[in-house]
Amino acid sequence: MQVDSGRWNRVRRIYEIIGRLRSESGCPWDRKQTPESVQTYLIEEAHEAAAAVRAGLAGEAAEELGDLLFMVLFLIHLYEERQDFRLEEVCDLICEKMIRRHPHVFGDTTVASTQEVKDNWEKIKAGEKASSGKEESIIPESLPALMRAYRMLSRTSGTKRSGLDDTGSRAAEFVSRSRTLGELVTRGAPVSGELLGDLLLALVDIARIQGFRAEDCLHERLKVLNGNESADA
Repeated sequence: MQVDSGRWNRVRRIYEIIGRLRSESGCPWDRKQTPESVQTYLIEEAHEAAAAVRAGLAGEAAEELGDLLFMVLFLIHLYEERQDFRLEEVCDLICEKMIRRHPHVFGDTTVASTQEVKDNWEKIKAGEKASSGKEESIIPESLPALMRAYRMLSRTSGTKRSGLDDTGSRAAEFVSRSRTLGELVTRGAPVSGELLGDLLLALVDIARIQGFRAEDCLHERLKVLNGNESADA
């Protein structure tokens, strides 16, 4: 693939702007930032970019992804100043990881489905953790609850504990708990948060097994609801 030097010059310009902002004659606010102080903005920008993508707004997505790209490069620049690592190392690490985790593209492995791709990814990832002595990565508590539940259930499925990939048993569990909820509501009895949480968790898992992310499903329905409210206003 031919490299478009003009395209990458634009990325370099972002890095040059960051350097100017961090210089003695630059911006006082930018000069005082540290990786620890900036990480919260990274999360905010990621959420705003995701919202623009989810809304299907290409113009807003371009702007928000630019904000996110700037924040990623800003953080790398801060680490470079502390001499912890350089941009080149970040690029090398992610390139090596992507090549290693896609042996069906860059190696001789053959796959018959996207599920096999996901299974291979998890096996390779687990092997990397074991060989490096790292503990299994923690699923951040800061993630939205539906997204975090999806990640936790995806990680647990396929292990000896489970039955988590058995749609029938998960659906039966959901129906049983739904019936309990219906009976409590009909009698005017109090409903526990634990029951509601179990219902949501079962529903997240059913969606996962069917190939959906509950977070995305709910966002899509909220868009419809918001559209209906706007039309009624």
